[in-house]
Amino acid sequence: MLSQQIFYGIPDVLDEHKKRYSGKKILVVGSGHSAINTLLELGELKEQMPDTEILWALRKQNLEDVYGGRDQDQLAARGELGKRIEKLINSGDVKVITPFHIQTLKKNDDKIQVIGTNHDELLHIDTIDEIVSNTGSRPDFSFLREVRVIADPSLESTIELAPLIDPNVHSCGTVRPHGEKELRQPEKDFYIVGAKSYGRAPTFLMATGYEQVRSIVASIVGDHEGAERVELELPETGVCSIQKSSCCVPEKNKEIVVGRDEASSCCTPVTQQAASKSSCCN
Repeated sequence: MLSQQIFYGIPDVLDEHKKRYSGKKILVVGSGHSAINTLLELGELKEQMPDTEILWALRKQNLEDVYGGRDQDQLAARGELGKRIEKLINSGDVKVITPFHIQTLKKNDDKIQVIGTNHDELLHIDTIDEIVSNTGSRPDFSFLREVRVIADPSLESTIELAPLIDPNVHSCGTVRPHGEKELRQPEKDFYIVGAKSYGRAPTFLMATGYEQVRSIVASIVGDHEGAERVELELPETGVCSIQKSSCCVPEKNKEIVVGRDEASSCCTPVTQQAASKSSCCN
């Protein structure tokens, strides 16, 4: 069956699933940190098993968006991921197909044919052995059927939180701190927190989750002032996912960096002589 050759999530490439992927032609689909981690481990596997072939299909127009802030990212571990995946791509060990929009999967004997569009042209990716799908996650609400829960129809987060975390507008560093008010559900004293609170949005940071819980606990114990107070300072990463035309317009002959406007949660250009354009808006 075709489904047996598709893995959802990050496989244990170097241990439990090593035999499954060694010497195979593998297509990784997705552009987030899950895909990056999968590719990095496949890169290590290829060093051990040179016959392994790695392909990467993603919808983004520009790989710079995937690499992120790198040295400018104040979350050092995340910046390191960007540098490592850039190095792997530049090595030539991964064939990148972007932008790519998958339309159909076909089974040809024991191989998979992937059909999609690349720059509006039909493209066939043939003889794939395995597909790793890192295309995002979504919350499971099935066990909450007896609880009054309202979710945004697009992101599946709470209604009030959705516009603050929309990945089409925001990166992790541009999400405004939020708490009890934005996470409130119709069911009394019921909240969904952490990565699950973001629904399908991939912009969640653990520090944001800690702030969510702090605010909710304050509200439950009656400290409403504490619940409304913001005690989280997100790092300014130098990465902005908002369109350049609406956010990052450099003044003539000046370099810019990106700062966060707390009121609008937008990236605001700030003149700074020593800044680098490459670290601003990808």
